Amino acid sequence: MPNRREFLAALAGGAGLGLLTPGHLSAALLTGARRLRDQLKITGIDRYELYLPYHEFNGESLFRYHGYRIQATTVILLQTNVGLVGAGESWGVYDVTNEQRTKYIGSSPFDWIGARSDLPFNMAMYDLMGKFLDVPAWKLIGEKVRDRIPVAAWTVSQTPEMMAAEIEQAAALGYTWLKYHIDEVQNVVDQTRAMQQVAPSGFRVHYDFNMNRRREDIEPVLDALKAFPLVGRIEDPIDSDRPDDWRDFCDSYDWPIVAHHAPLEFIINGAADGYMAGHAPLGHAMQVAAVAEQMQKSLMLQQAGSYINQAFLAHEAAVFPTATMDHVNLAELWTEHVTNEAMPITNGSIDVPNGPGLGVTVDIDKLTHLAKAPRPQPKPFLVRIMYERGPTIVARHDPSLSGHTDDMRFLKRLLGEPIPGPAPGYMNPVRTEWWSDPDDPAFQTAWKATENRKYILQ
Repeated sequence: MPNRREFLAALAGGAGLGLLTPGHLSAALLTGARRLRDQLKITGIDRYELYLPYHEFNGESLFRYHGYRIQATTVILLQTNVGLVGAGESWGVYDVTNEQRTKYIGSSPFDWIGARSDLPFNMAMYDLMGKFLDVPAWKLIGEKVRDRIPVAAWTVSQTPEMMAAEIEQAAALGYTWLKYHIDEVQNVVDQTRAMQQVAPSGFRVHYDFNMNRRREDIEPVLDALKAFPLVGRIEDPIDSDRPDDWRDFCDSYDWPIVAHHAPLEFIINGAADGYMAGHAPLGHAMQVAAVAEQMQKSLMLQQAGSYINQAFLAHEAAVFPTATMDHVNLAELWTEHVTNEAMPITNGSIDVPNGPGLGVTVDIDKLTHLAKAPRPQPKPFLVRIMYERGPTIVARHDPSLSGHTDDMRFLKRLLGEPIPGPAPGYMNPVRTEWWSDPDDPAFQTAWKATENRKYILQ
């Protein structure tokens, strides 16, 4: 495989550069570069579906809340004609289509610079190009502006006690931020109070409000959260069809208001303080970063996955000037990894890898071994939603069903209509727990009673 010195020597020797004018020199360089580029071809795509183990303290909650779909991560390896292998990754079950195989096999990774589709393939292409040229991926994206990037932990909404445990776990790993979606089956103020009691000084929480409410619903919740120094930023607080209300929130609260599912125009017209590019292919992330830089608004990336995914995120954030918010990745959600290198967190940030390509390499033997683990299967459990003044609602929840991964966030999805009890909200006097006790006759009775019903009342 030619290295950079051989590349330049081949151009100089083959084209007689010393005798060429600047115009001819440029043409010769381009011709030589294209010839070298075309030497690198993708010859195959390998796919590995992984179910890495969770941490013991919250593994059951994560699996019951979202099912196998978030425990899964899919690694793709691009094989080439020169023996180099490029690694990419997607959170969840990612199927490589026949269309993608036709599109990419036989092409050069250099054909896909700044591609606006297929994020896992973006990662693998930049891994290959960097390895081929012996440079880190960030050099192929832009000018480096930072050597370390801030990162945030992530979890699901749980009981106040479990949320406190999440803070302790995240802090022990080196994080200084935690992100989660609030939901209608827990009280966000109760959760925050519990988290505040154990949070180290300076630790902050990023709250995703799901963009499913109006100002009159959310304003009282935000006002109640003012009492807690732990609150760090608010994402998607209300429906995006009321940008004037978003502007009022930006003016009324000290926390940054971050748009994710709102239009990018929100950081142009002052309706948001920052923007999240979520699972965005590189070309799209570069567009968002350019707008954020022009408007001098903070940018964050959310690309859930393990170290392969996080490494690519780090290369992107290293060159986006306003990518200063804590970027969300799930790298420490699992206890096993398929890379030879770790990415330790210190004071809430990680190093940008300096090795060629992504700067992390795949342990093929470990990858092959972990890929043999079967898809995890749920054991019977029920959701018990307990309002302080009644009722107690018992329901089944199967996040493995298509379209039901997020049912725990919204009572309408979980229970259908009509919804018993108080009107759904984020500050109701409610606590929700998992219920699984096969030896308990009461559990067996409730399990049978919910077989053909959305829920029962107790």
